[in-house]
Amino acid sequence: MKVDVKISFPELTLITEIMMSEADKILITGAGGKTGMVVCEALIEKGATIRAWVRQEAYTLPLRQLGVEDFIVGDLLDTSLAERSMRGIRAVYHIPPNMNPDELRIAEILIRTAQSREVMRFVYHSVLHPQVEEMPHHWQKMRVEERLFASGLAFTILQPAVYMQNLLGYWPSIQRDGIYAVPYSIDAPLSQVHLGDVAEAVAKVLVEESHAYAIYELCGAEALSAREAAQRLSQHLGKPVEAVEVDRDEWQRKMLAGGMSEYAVNTLLKMFLYYEKYGMRGNPNVLRMLLGRNPTIFDEFLAMEIQ
Repeated sequence: MKVDVKISFPELTLITEIMMSEADKILITGAGGKTGMVVCEALIEKGATIRAWVRQEAYTLPLRQLGVEDFIVGDLLDTSLAERSMRGIRAVYHIPPNMNPDELRIAEILIRTAQSREVMRFVYHSVLHPQVEEMPHHWQKMRVEERLFASGLAFTILQPAVYMQNLLGYWPSIQRDGIYAVPYSIDAPLSQVHLGDVAEAVAKVLVEESHAYAIYELCGAEALSAREAAQRLSQHLGKPVEAVEVDRDEWQRKMLAGGMSEYAVNTLLKMFLYYEKYGMRGNPNVLRMLLGRNPTIFDEFLAMEIQ
């Protein structure tokens, strides 16, 4: 028996709006981390609707406080979760887990799922100079970029420099002892970028349609050594701060004793050695173009973050 169901115009409009809203969602992987939190906040400020993928339920609380309501909770290697995560998604912003030996495998799962669900955009959080084979976590990201080139997806690749906010991890020692201790040469020049600038650029790339097939290097205007950063800190705090090079063997023992994985420790040691030999420099022009202003400089970061 055939049953005719008549839907009034207001009801049809409501259904259409719901479907459009669902299809306009942006999936953020790694949403509970330092980068993911700031990116989610920047997207919400632009009125975007987010589905956040986090590893543990505890990470949903701060995101709920930002206004996120839709979550996937679990391991990025879970193919069933990947399938669920892509339903009704317009774009993906993939922030890979830090120092993870399965980074390429995770990306391949997400790329295949995005292909099968006909996701419109795939934006990848890579790293400055992924071409460097001497740094395994950079080289893994180059392999992911290769997969995106061959995927048929409308990709955008973002390659941020070291975050200025990484300095905050050293803050207890700086504040207590006046020591900024790093496990590589204190004269190695490193381009840095403000995490807020990165999030602003990410939000722009995700909500605008003109960035498909672009690769954007995201760097601030300065390449500072630890020695120069310590001098700036001294001026800002009004008390001496000294940059000191930590013995890498000592650093390794401390990190392993603290529970860091052997893979992560060895990967970071190779990165420190590369920094010591070559530094890491990028160019600020692309970020300046995306932001429509000059990127945040280190002194501005200190004024905002260090009291």
